[in-house]
Amino acid sequence: MNVLKRIVFVLLIMLGYVSTVAAQDDSLNRQDPASVELPVSTDTVPVPVKKPAPVIKKVKRDTLAPVPVADSAKVMVAKKDSVVAPIVLNDAYGDFVSAYITGHPWLATGSDTISMPSNRYTPPDKDWLFYSICGVLFFLGILKIGFPKYFQDVFILFWRSAFRQKQIRDQLQQAGMTTLLFNIFFACSTAIFLYLLVYYVKGNIAPPWLLLLICFVGIAVLYICKYFILKVAGWMFDQEEVANGYIFIVFLINKVMAILLIPFILVLAFSDPGVQQVAFTASILLVIFLLLYRFVLSFSSLRNELKISGLHLLLYVLGFEIIPVMVIYKGLLHLFERSS
Repeated sequence: MNVLKRIVFVLLIMLGYVSTVAAQDDSLNRQDPASVELPVSTDTVPVPVKKPAPVIKKVKRDTLAPVPVADSAKVMVAKKDSVVAPIVLNDAYGDFVSAYITGHPWLATGSDTISMPSNRYTPPDKDWLFYSICGVLFFLGILKIGFPKYFQDVFILFWRSAFRQKQIRDQLQQAGMTTLLFNIFFACSTAIFLYLLVYYVKGNIAPPWLLLLICFVGIAVLYICKYFILKVAGWMFDQEEVANGYIFIVFLINKVMAILLIPFILVLAFSDPGVQQVAFTASILLVIFLLLYRFVLSFSSLRNELKISGLHLLLYVLGFEIIPVMVIYKGLLHLFERSS
């Protein structure tokens, strides 16, 4: 029994020794390679060391520096013939279509090129005319808003015969300042209309501002003279009431004419030539109609009071109103044609 115990004891000791040796070997295998001391070699053979590659710097070329150009005499190559061969249309369009294009009078690709020189088109400057018409319309708007009853009574008397509406006629005659403003509007509107008529018939015969100013001053002077002459004639022949009635009819028709001419002024100023021709004819017919209507009203008013015939009144209208206006127009036209 003691022998068996000894044998077991020896085996246990040997087993513990083996496990201790195995643990030491494992720890040696797991050591950090940096901590392991390598044997120093006595061999003096040098280890080759790689040198770093040299750094090449890229130099930017100056963009402003002149680039050398080869001699043009050395680069030039002799050309054969500078005459370009004509393009044959048969290759592109075929025989039938090419013959049609070549012989057609509108295309005529085979004929010589026709040069058509033309001058640069410069449209007329109408800014001043636009602002002038805007000013006239603004003036009319002020009259319409500021004096609505007077504006309405003018058209009422125009359609119902002014000389029959005694009360309304007296009210209009007493509104002196309003009547003066409407007469100034008549002069402005008619001046622009006459300028457009002259420009349409004769073209630009004078500076626009000068021609427009002459039309305005001419109309104003003409009717101021007519007003004073009729006043003097009525006072001389003791027919002041008749003269005042005739003056009222004349200026009443003038106020209505100034308002009705506004659409024709716009068309004559800014429309195409075809539309301008229609507006020109229609405006002339309107003016003739208003003058004839004024003649009829005047004759109806003066016939019973002055005991005159229609021939007398016709002679007066022709000699005192129409002929002086035509003479002034002819004289101004002749003056401008000579100066140009």
